[in-house]
Amino acid sequence: MKTRYIGNVTTQNVDGPDKVTGRAKYVADMTMPDMLYAKVLHSPVPHARILRLDVSPALAIPGVRAAITSDDFVEYGNFGFPVKDMYILAFQKVRYVGDPIAVVAAETPEAAQAGVEAIVLELEELPVVADMKSAMSSTASLVPLTAPLEQGNLCAEDIVRNGDPGPLLADSAVVLEQRYEFPHQEQAYIEPEAVLAVPEPDGGVTVFTNNQSPFECRDVLVETLGLPPEAVRIVQPPVGGAFGGKDEPLYQCSAQAARLAMYTGRPVKLVFTREESLMTSYKRQAMNIHLRIGADQDGNLTAAQATLLADSGGYASMTPFVLWRATVHAAGAYRYQAVQVDAEAVYTNNGYAGAFRGFGNTQAAAAIEMAIDELAQRLGRDPLDFRLQNCLRQGDRTMTGDVIEHEVGLAECLEWVRDHSEWSRKRAEYAQQPADALKRRGIGVACYFHGCGLGSEGEDFAVTTLRIAPDGNITLTSGLTDYGQGSRTVFTLIAAEVLGVSPERIHILRPDTYTARNSGPTVASRSSIVGGNATRVAAEKLAHTLRLAAADALGCTEEQIVRDGEAFIGPDENPLPLEKVVAHARQMGLQLSTVGRWHAPPIEWDFEKGHGRPYFAYVFGAQVAEVEVNQRTGKVSVLHIWAAHDGGTILYPTGALGQLYGGIAQGLGYALMESFRYENGYPQTLSLAKYTIPRAKDVPPITGTYIQTRLKDGPFGAKNLAEPVMIGTAPAIANAVFQATGERFHSLPIRPQKK
Repeated sequence: MKTRYIGNVTTQNVDGPDKVTGRAKYVADMTMPDMLYAKVLHSPVPHARILRLDVSPALAIPGVRAAITSDDFVEYGNFGFPVKDMYILAFQKVRYVGDPIAVVAAETPEAAQAGVEAIVLELEELPVVADMKSAMSSTASLVPLTAPLEQGNLCAEDIVRNGDPGPLLADSAVVLEQRYEFPHQEQAYIEPEAVLAVPEPDGGVTVFTNNQSPFECRDVLVETLGLPPEAVRIVQPPVGGAFGGKDEPLYQCSAQAARLAMYTGRPVKLVFTREESLMTSYKRQAMNIHLRIGADQDGNLTAAQATLLADSGGYASMTPFVLWRATVHAAGAYRYQAVQVDAEAVYTNNGYAGAFRGFGNTQAAAAIEMAIDELAQRLGRDPLDFRLQNCLRQGDRTMTGDVIEHEVGLAECLEWVRDHSEWSRKRAEYAQQPADALKRRGIGVACYFHGCGLGSEGEDFAVTTLRIAPDGNITLTSGLTDYGQGSRTVFTLIAAEVLGVSPERIHILRPDTYTARNSGPTVASRSSIVGGNATRVAAEKLAHTLRLAAADALGCTEEQIVRDGEAFIGPDENPLPLEKVVAHARQMGLQLSTVGRWHAPPIEWDFEKGHGRPYFAYVFGAQVAEVEVNQRTGKVSVLHIWAAHDGGTILYPTGALGQLYGGIAQGLGYALMESFRYENGYPQTLSLAKYTIPRAKDVPPITGTYIQTRLKDGPFGAKNLAEPVMIGTAPAIANAVFQATGERFHSLPIRPQKK
């Protein structure tokens, strides 16, 4: 089907002009008359019981207008999903360095900070649980406030049971058994956490916050402030980046600022410093993975066993869902006769972990792709050819046993990166380098698959509304948010395509719980599929109304109407402009507003048996990395990365390539430099001078493409891409460094030995 706007490479981001000119107003840019400033008292220790907390001295500080603790919230501010173990402010104990304890509002930031410093806080320090391996020991201190005796520090557990790998591994010609360790990773978004809360005359509150999921935030505030849903309004201004990290911390900040605003009757703004953001934001889970994989003498994979252990830190957050996704991806994008996975997440006092780009598959894919590479080496096989022999194709069963019925572009991705990187020539050439050369080069490959949407993690739906004004301009609302993915542009293009109007006619409102409809959280790279489909449904309903009006005005049937640009043409071939169709529809009494709702296709996963269909569809991709290693210093320089991603139909090509390049840059940081370190629960990297992320000079040339397949359930055939594009980068670099040095890496970041 020929499209005008979908897939058009000249399309620009609808938010681009405001952002590049500086017109976009972020929360920190916003001010209100008579506004107060808030500061937070954070826990200075990883684990302690709160013996005394007295905020009255803060109130004696000139300029301080209010101070709050957990006592100021319903049920002490207890919230959380899927585990209700968090608090708006720490209750009875603190569980990590940075845990918020009290908040002060004052006339100036300086007065608010003085108020925080005046608070009397007495803590009884408790034994720190810093090692996830020993967290489940009977002698380990209990991190949760309460837990069943037999559960201890266990946060979550998951399994996959797809056949019996034991006999198959025993009979395999080659079996690889290896352990892999992955560190915490910081989100490092440009804009720290920020909230502006404004009290309303009716006793409610409006909160401007850079969180990802406004309706989830509203529900937390309703629960902890004791207000009805209609009394809490959450508005999302432009967001300066988020990779999954702007949910729970912003729920806490929003409730804190809202309570202070309601107490004082004045607007309250709370903006974190970079140090506060690094200290309090949740991280990617540190994870240990033990793999056993086997292959027969012909190079066919036979079976896989995996054991995963993840560090959730002081609170559960999204770790139970992250663990499940890691579990159902642990054996990678390959065919097996049997797979078994056992996974656990434990509480520690190492900050806490939550949603982060890749959502558990980042660690799982890194382990299996380094293992597949090593298994290919033991078989004497080219690692890319070995992947092509075993990779998933349409009609194959995944590691969990479900059959992939849609198109699969993984083989095409592997072939594309092989050809464009000159894989065969370089592999042969680099294999002949002198062992004692100062600088040696290598080339490595990795591939991945990633389930679309929430899967069995929750209800996967979205709602879009459309309304046409008398002048023919169209207002679009969505309950899903855009914090860098480009979804606002995608929704605009889909609506314009279906309605046959210029994208300039469509104005998409900022996410707002008063004007939009709940669409669940903005996570799991689900916006293009569920939000795009909801937009398509709404636009199709509105387009039908417009055709009815045009047919009535032109004296013909709806089927006789054809379109020429925005005009409607009947049998007499005289074009009727959109504005006249809109006016005629109003004369007919038709409603020019509509709601589109879309649910993902039903799936079924049995969590107790560890079997079923976890997702209705998958995306795929492959990457090749070329590196140069200085054997004297151990420095790894990435020279080039080639990437191909099967994301179905690409709706917004420029934005899609931006996501690809950004994901690869983030994956490069995970591979070579990023590790958020804790020592006995104390964070060691509380500045971007100590926590290193890639700079422009670190990012190599990237050659990327999209292998366009078509998903019948996706809008115009689209799948997702924002999260999984970073997943293949770290293992591809690790495998390239192996060819350069002969050294296998089983942990990140990669640091070759100096020679």
